[in-house]
Amino acid sequence: MLKPIIILSLVLTTLTTFNVALNVTSIDKCPTLTPRNPPTNVNDLRVDDIKVIGALGDSVSAGLGIKGFKKSPDIFSNLLSAIQEYRGLSYSAGGDEDAFTIANYIKYYQPNLLGSSVGQRVVGICNGKVYLFIFICLTLIFFFFFFFFLATDDAYHDQLNAALTSATAMNLDKELNYLIKSMKNMRSIDFENDWKMINIQIGSNDMCDSCRENSIDRASPERYGEYVEAAVDKIHAIIPKVIVNLIGNYNVSGVFPLTAKYEDYCVARNDGSGNGCACALTQEGLDKMRKLTIAYDRKLIEISNKYKKLNSKSFAVVYQHNRYDLPKFSMEFFSTLDCFHPSLKGHQWTSKVIWNQLFVPQSQKPNLLLFDENERIHCPSDSDRIITY
Repeated sequence: MLKPIIILSLVLTTLTTFNVALNVTSIDKCPTLTPRNPPTNVNDLRVDDIKVIGALGDSVSAGLGIKGFKKSPDIFSNLLSAIQEYRGLSYSAGGDEDAFTIANYIKYYQPNLLGSSVGQRVVGICNGKVYLFIFICLTLIFFFFFFFFLATDDAYHDQLNAALTSATAMNLDKELNYLIKSMKNMRSIDFENDWKMINIQIGSNDMCDSCRENSIDRASPERYGEYVEAAVDKIHAIIPKVIVNLIGNYNVSGVFPLTAKYEDYCVARNDGSGNGCACALTQEGLDKMRKLTIAYDRKLIEISNKYKKLNSKSFAVVYQHNRYDLPKFSMEFFSTLDCFHPSLKGHQWTSKVIWNQLFVPQSQKPNLLLFDENERIHCPSDSDRIITY
């Protein structure tokens, strides 16, 4: 009969041999991967093959409100708190040291990763509407010179995170132009040969605008799909060797009824006006957003399926589920800025659930996600690939 220590040794050897998947609390607890030559096929990509990361999207990807609203007697300090983008902490492309982000998970395996956004800055653009406070754009103009000096390093903070606060799907082309130009201008990037990942999440602002008379057509599922597809088509045509993650829309319609019960937590909420979300003002509007969430995600799936049929060796589009079981969510997921944007814990959790889906076939991805700040992180093994089917 084998002694216990021998049995334990055999078990550990077996685990090492077969690279059994681990789930950890922090990416630095994962074992490293065995170096190999870069693949020639997108279907053979490991996370350490990714050399460049970028993002397109709205204020969520830009990191607005991550650290909440710091209320003080100083009105100007309150204003600055309300319009800070913590781009380095953004779940999709943030690169601040020790931040729980998709970019940093990749960087653990690929230390030379380029493109992740860093630090924080004030909101850098007004796209004709701002959801949180209608006076932001006017204030930016009033304090023009002050904000100008704060925002001169936008390219440094943004890197290849092209997301814009208040952006809708219509703005994706503008964001993509910035991303492509910046990617080509970064000397350390081998534009033709480096494998790239671009994360796209857009749609919340489109839903909120769908109740405005001048935005009804632009926010329709058909038009939304056209804007997103045009962006993906442009990436395919111009950027070589890339995998695109189309990240689904979380059900915005459920946010307002849930967070309305917590006025003390939502310290900067503006008296039930929906924080600029027109559809949040009526039950009819909330019902409309609920239907749009489903319709928008169907469009994203259609776009993903379209590119699967191409069987390209250098380009892939993958849909990642992002539908939340909101009634069971803790308020800690939401920023105290407005109880709409994710908090730091919200971004950290989102980074984990999207990361974990990278290694799961489409048919096995979770359809409904439940917030758990203790969500664990999957450690890919040598045999793991970024699943494109």
